[in-house]
Amino acid sequence: MSLPIYFDYASTTPVRSEVLDKMLPYFSTHYGNPGSNLHHFGWLAQEAIDLSRNQIAAYFKVKPSGVIFTSGATESNNLAIKGFLNGKSKGHLITSKIEHKAVLEIFSQLEREGYSVTYLEPDVQGQITKESLSKGIQEDTLLVSLMMVNNELGTISDYVAFKEICDDHQICFHSDATQAIGKIELDFANLPHLLSFSGHKIYAPKGVGGLIMHPSMTIIPLVHGGGQERGIRSGTLPVPLIVGLGYAFTFIPQILSCSETLFHFKEKIINELLSNYESKILINSNSSNTISSLLSFSIHGVYWEDLLNSLTSIAISNGSACNVKSTNPSHVLTALGHNRDLALSTLRISLSYMSTESDVNFLIQYLSEKLAKITK
Repeated sequence: MSLPIYFDYASTTPVRSEVLDKMLPYFSTHYGNPGSNLHHFGWLAQEAIDLSRNQIAAYFKVKPSGVIFTSGATESNNLAIKGFLNGKSKGHLITSKIEHKAVLEIFSQLEREGYSVTYLEPDVQGQITKESLSKGIQEDTLLVSLMMVNNELGTISDYVAFKEICDDHQICFHSDATQAIGKIELDFANLPHLLSFSGHKIYAPKGVGGLIMHPSMTIIPLVHGGGQERGIRSGTLPVPLIVGLGYAFTFIPQILSCSETLFHFKEKIINELLSNYESKILINSNSSNTISSLLSFSIHGVYWEDLLNSLTSIAISNGSACNVKSTNPSHVLTALGHNRDLALSTLRISLSYMSTESDVNFLIQYLSEKLAKITK
């Protein structure tokens, strides 16, 4: 069976071969529990956890104690937002209409619990502006959660300005940085107070991620048990996954060095599509302030199911991987003003340092052939 060519790296990435090799001994040879501190197997496991924590802390330029391991960004988002609010009087919260479902669903639940929430609107380019954040702040605002990079559009937020605004008002600033790590150079001196991420977007395994905490933050645990992770997140640590996560961070500088090549690939795809189908194509990733690896575009006048069913030789998505089982349009695209049909007739192409020129050339030719048939 011939597999499609993969262009869905924003959904998930393969585990890098070097990362997998580093993980393997901890499945079968060094299989100890880091909580077993009376023998060699437990000591080896704890040493591996400590190394990974130090690798991640070194990348973010924080103390190792500021790194909390979780099962991924969804758990990290819940732990950050709910854990910060736990025990505080109910007040006002701010997020945006274009956040990932892993954040929006948390705020929906918090509204049911009695918090008031302001959902900021994006501008025409899919950006949340610092002006809209400033206007949204109220006297009882407790927390702001705004993602660093939008997972459907690739737009990069002005998280440094958001942090400054929150600092000025003594408000906690949380950001889901899942799509930012390995895609943009971070301003490490101005990181959010709480930052969430997942391993499977950076060539580490699924099922592991983390939360970066500023020393001033206090998080009340959501899960109680053996007191792992300084009591903030109990549960036996998955040593092989954490080993892979930490080692994957050491390759991020190399991945970032490919950004210029990916920009070239993205511009080539856009130019070829617009040269043949300009009246039919709407580029959603139309801001200059977008990551190099992601391109979203909508196609006028086609039925979305026919469109997606015709693209059997390439692996792409029409938005967030968390929405693929739903026939509802993307909440991100409807927030930009797309009607239902246009939002559903959208393709998201996401590239990687592993993408080649021949892959991109095939993609362009293949899309052109398919669009020629379905846009008549």
